[in-house]
Amino acid sequence: MSTLAGLIPVTQKASNVCAYCRVRKQGCDRTLPRCQRCAAKGRHCDYTSVKELPRHEEYEAEPLILHSETCSHSDLSQHGTAELLRAVREYLNEAVVSMSSTLSELVYNILGVANVNLETAIVEFGPCIQQWCPIVPEDLLWGRENDISQHSSNRSGLRHPLHLLCLWLVTRRACADEKHLIHCELYQSLKKILALLQTRCEVDLERLQVGMLIAVYEVGHGLQKQAFQTLATCTAMLRLQDLEARQKEDTNLIQTVEWLKASMLMLDRMIPLSTISNSLPLTILSSDPISKILSNRLGPTIPPHSPRPFASSPRKVHIRTAVALASGHVLEYIHARCHNIEPEEPYDDVDKIINDCIKMLVDKPQPHTWLHCDAIAMAFCSHILLQASQMQYLSTILPEFQLPPDPLYIKAHLALKYSRRMAWDMVRVAIDKIENEAEIPNLPFAGLCAVLRAGLAVLETKEYVAEDVIENIELEGYLRIMRWFSGRWNVSSQYLKKAEELLGRY
Repeated sequence: MSTLAGLIPVTQKASNVCAYCRVRKQGCDRTLPRCQRCAAKGRHCDYTSVKELPRHEEYEAEPLILHSETCSHSDLSQHGTAELLRAVREYLNEAVVSMSSTLSELVYNILGVANVNLETAIVEFGPCIQQWCPIVPEDLLWGRENDISQHSSNRSGLRHPLHLLCLWLVTRRACADEKHLIHCELYQSLKKILALLQTRCEVDLERLQVGMLIAVYEVGHGLQKQAFQTLATCTAMLRLQDLEARQKEDTNLIQTVEWLKASMLMLDRMIPLSTISNSLPLTILSSDPISKILSNRLGPTIPPHSPRPFASSPRKVHIRTAVALASGHVLEYIHARCHNIEPEEPYDDVDKIINDCIKMLVDKPQPHTWLHCDAIAMAFCSHILLQASQMQYLSTILPEFQLPPDPLYIKAHLALKYSRRMAWDMVRVAIDKIENEAEIPNLPFAGLCAVLRAGLAVLETKEYVAEDVIENIELEGYLRIMRWFSGRWNVSSQYLKKAEELLGRY
C-alpha cells in the first residue's frame, strides 16, 4: 500500500495543442490520444504540428470568420477572403496540378471556426439539390464510398475543399436582410475563385461543378440575373469539357458529362421559371446543339428503375431531360411574347409539346413519388405559365367582349381553365404532404419552387377565369408553406409579396 501511494500518476501530453482548440483559440489540455474537448464531442483529435499561414499585418487581429450581429449567419471576414484567394492562387500556380495543402488546411480551419456540420449539409444536399440537379458524383455524398464529410478531420489532405465551401454556401439559410445574400463574403469569394479557375489552361470538372453550385445558390435566393450570367459561363465550360472528353475517348468522363448536360438544362430552365417578370431568356435554347443532342438520344420509353436509384441513373436523367426540353419550348414562347417578338414556334405546337410531356409523366402504371415531383412540378408550372401568356397576348389583340368569342380565345380559355385546376391540385398535394417547416430543407428545391410558382400563376390568372378553384383554408395553407419556404430559399419572399399584393386586389 505504501509503495502504491508513492507512485506519481503520469499522463502523456502532446507537444502542441490540437487543431480544434487552436483554431477556436481555446485552452487545450493536450491529453493523448484525445484532449478533453474533443473526447467530449466524440471528435477525432488532430495534433499534427503545422506552420501558421503567413498573414498580412493589417489582418493580424482579424479572425477568418465573423458572426453577424443582425442574423445567425457566420461569414468569411475580409482576412478570410484574402487568405482564401491567396491559397487558390498558390494552388493554381503549382507545377503539378493537385490540391494545395495550404488551401486544404485553410478550408479546414474556415469550416471548423464556422462550425459547419458537413454530415448534416451533405444529408440535406442530396434530396434538396442533387436529386433534381446532380452536380457532384454520387459516391461523394453521405454514406457513399467516398463520402467527403468523412475526410474532414484530415487537415492537410482535405478532399475537394472548394466543393466543401460550395456545400456550405448552398445549404445556408435565407437571411432577413436580402442585401446579405449578395454581399455575403463567402458568395463573393467563390465567384472570384470561379474567375480564377478559368485562367487555368487545363479543362476539368471542378470549375464546372463550382460554377453550377454557385448558380444554384443564386437561383434559390432570387438572384436570377446573376444566375443567368454564371450559368452562361458554365455552359461554355461544359462545351470545353465535352470536347476534351471525346478527344481523349474517356468513357467515364463522357458519361459524367452527359448527365451533367441534363442537370445544366434543368438548372437553366429554373432561372426564368422561378422569376415573376419573365424577362430572362434561356442560356441553352431548344435550337442549341446541347438540346438537340439530348433530344435525339431520348428513347420513346422511360428506362426501367435502376437497382441503385441515384439522381444520375438513366431513368431519372431521362425524365428530367424530357421535362426540361419541353419546358424550354414553353419558356422561349413566353419570353418572345413578353418582349413583343414573334415566337419561333406557334402556340399550338408548343402547347402540344408540353401536353405530350405531361401525358408521359402521369400515364405510368407506377405512381411517381415525392422525389420525382421536381419534374412533374416543372411540367405543370410550365403549362400554366404558357396558358397565362397566351391569354395575356390574346387580350391585347382581340376586341374586348367580342361575340361570338374568337376560336383562338375559346381554346386558350379552356386550356387555362384546365391548367389552373391541375396546378392547384398540385398545390393541394404540397399542403397535404408538408406538415412542418423542418421538412422544407429535405425536399427538392426545384419541385417546391415550381409548385409555389404555379400556385402564384393561379392567383395571377383569376381575372381571365370566373371559376374559383381555391378554398380559403387552402389559401392559408399555401401562404404558410410559402413562408416556410422563404425561411430556406429567399426567392419565395418574392412570391409571398406578389401573392399578398394579388390577394389584396381581389
